[in-house]
Amino acid sequence: MNQQNPIEQYLQTLRAMGMNEEAIAMYRQQMEQSINMTNQWASQFGQNFDPMNAMNQAFGSFGAFGDGNAQTQLELNPESTLTIRQQWAVACGADLAMLNGQYLNDVTTGFSRAECRQLLSQWWDIDSKEELLEMIEWLFAEGHRIQYDLIWQAMTTISMKESKEFLRQHVATNEEEEELALHRLRNMRDALELFQEQKLIAPDFQPEMLIWDYARVINLSRGGVDAGYITREEALVIIDKCIEPIRKMYTSWKQLSVSYQFARYVWSDLQEEDGREMMENMEILLTDPESPWVKLKWNEAI
Repeated sequence: MNQQNPIEQYLQTLRAMGMNEEAIAMYRQQMEQSINMTNQWASQFGQNFDPMNAMNQAFGSFGAFGDGNAQTQLELNPESTLTIRQQWAVACGADLAMLNGQYLNDVTTGFSRAECRQLLSQWWDIDSKEELLEMIEWLFAEGHRIQYDLIWQAMTTISMKESKEFLRQHVATNEEEEELALHRLRNMRDALELFQEQKLIAPDFQPEMLIWDYARVINLSRGGVDAGYITREEALVIIDKCIEPIRKMYTSWKQLSVSYQFARYVWSDLQEEDGREMMENMEILLTDPESPWVKLKWNEAI
């Protein structure tokens, strides 16, 4: 199969949706790099580090600090001293932070050092500053969005039979990864049908997965502060890097949230009640007068 052809078809779709040439060039580079480097992932991050397995383990339930008990109450720190820009950046991770019962308006999560260290170790296999920064670097550079884009183009530009073969050739390096990739292909198809039925996305709209990776950068950074692995100042620098890419990619808090939830459906085996809880959380974040998404407008001057 000609691997370039489906990539170019996909990029043409993005171009037709209005994405600028600079962003398209970035996507082409990342997608081609992902194909070329698939067999080098393990060695790139160390002999015992497997980002794919780490991500799958980390999100079998509710997130970087989740125990399966989703939250519906807004958790706000009355002593937060963040600037408007810093609050806006932290708010980009609100979908995940709310599920985990974290503060929505501060760098600190509200969890103890011991809790954060245990959960970072349990969910992410992170036990040091070096491992934390390595994971954050991977999420910034590649994360799951590259494989997501490959799965999307396989699903939308060629037949299902060809899609499966494409993923076997360009995403999976072993039987386990092949099974995961095909499972996510089916999840994506089901999620697309569900979100269109609920009128959360238009028939010709592709939910962007940037926020799936960047929300985890934000919340990992915050957890890293409470765990004592990085300073508050270091976390704020990392979190600030998320602002411009997110603002370029999305046009509203709702679009950001829908894209995050769609990606979560693709990557996790969510039950109907999980999805319903996520939708309820989104509605609270979009309507509660105390929510950072209500207090901070999307186009806030920051």
